[in-house]
This record gives sequence, C-alpha cells and structure tokens, in this order.
Amino acid sequence: MPTPSSSLLIDHGNSRIKWALTDAGDLSVGQAIDYHDEETDFSLWEKFNTVQRVLVSNSAGPKAFAHLANHCQNQWQLNPELLQAQPEQCGVINSYPEPQTLGADRWLALIAARQIFKDSLAVIDCGTAVTCDALSKEGVFLGGVISAGPKVAADALVKKAAHLDLDEMHYPGAFNTDTASAVSAGSLIFTVGGIEKVLNEFRSQLGDKIRVLMTGGWADTLAPLMDLDAGVYPDLVLQGIQFVAGKES
Repeated sequence: MPTPSSSLLIDHGNSRIKWALTDAGDLSVGQAIDYHDEETDFSLWEKFNTVQRVLVSNSAGPKAFAHLANHCQNQWQLNPELLQAQPEQCGVINSYPEPQTLGADRWLALIAARQIFKDSLAVIDCGTAVTCDALSKEGVFLGGVISAGPKVAADALVKKAAHLDLDEMHYPGAFNTDTASAVSAGSLIFTVGGIEKVLNEFRSQLGDKIRVLMTGGWADTLAPLMDLDAGVYPDLVLQGIQFVAGKES
C-alpha cells in the first residue's frame, strides 16, 4: 500500500499504460492498463489516496496526456510531471542535436540500462514501435533506429486482406500452411531479422561484447527467436523514471 511519500510512475504507451508505485526505493509494478482514449479505465488507482507525486513518460501524444492529467487532478489534485530527454542526465549523454526531441521512453530506458550495466549496450524496446538504441561504455547515446512493431506490421497487412483473421501472434516456424499463421510468423521473424541487422552495425562500432537489453510488450516473444543472448527487462522505462525521480528529490 502507498504511504504519504508514495510516487506514481507512469509509462504511457500507445496501447498500454504501465505503472508502478515507489516508496523508499521500492518499486511495486501494477497491472498494465489498456489505453482507450477518453474511455480508459483508471479504476485500478482508486484505492491509492495518498499519492504525492506523479511522473510520466508519454509516448501516446498530447491528447493522451491531457486525459491522464485530468484524472490526476480529479483524484489527487496533482499535476503530473511530464519527463523529457535532457542533454545529459544520470550518467547518460544525449547525442541528439535537439535533445528534447528524443522520446522520453527511449531516454529513460537508456538511463535505467546505464544503472544496471556500465558496458557498451544495445537497448531494444519492443512495443507498438520497435526502437534499437546504442549506448557506449562511456554513457554516450550514439543514436538508433525506429520501426513498426510486429503487431502494427501484421495489422497493416490484414487491413489489405479483409478475409484474414489474426487474433493472436506467435512463431510456429517458417513452414506455415495457413495465411494467418504465415502473417503472424513473418511479422515476428522479420522484426527479429531487422533487430539483428541493426545489432551487427552496433557491434561494428561498439565491439562484439555489447550487451543487449530488451523491454516492451513483445520482448518475451522476440528474445527467444534471436540468434544471440538478450536479457529481458520488462520494466526498464519505469526503472528509469524511478532513478530520475530519486535524483531530483
């Protein structure tokens, strides 16, 4: 249960809202909330009456943040703090010419990864979009790539073929004998192939000992399909928010 010093940490994605409560260094991750615009159900938070601070990474746009801010005002009379990427923060240096144009979720995942390992790192966030970001052992964010996630890719194809029914996605292998399975498998394995291509380029600059950290809703599905070791850290963005909040308090 939250105490009077509890903070609510929110990773607001395009499809889901991941959240956690933190108090005295402990991180208690709650059940993710499906995002449905103004119809989003925040009832999971009704029992938390003593939240003193709300910190947000928002990837879903201004409208989504406005809905969230309205709820925070109604329930706790709090204005949520919208986190943004910085030129330098928590041991990570941002190489973007305009640092705040880097997505907050990518930035916070890099900060969390840097606290876990001080090695050369690749941070792969697999959600609605897939991002692959490189971090040097000196803590310099060197850049990365962004692509559609496997579900977005599959859905785009399904929209062009109305007869397809794609309820769930898994990888049964390459020898598929129905179209829905072929689309599912192709979307997943081509995502993996793209990630591995990017990682090969990262290795050419950072060396073969680069550590790979995966996060996001598709990480558990994609990591076993890869031809290299990748650790799955499901709450990397929330951990980054927690670390930033601790440094600011």
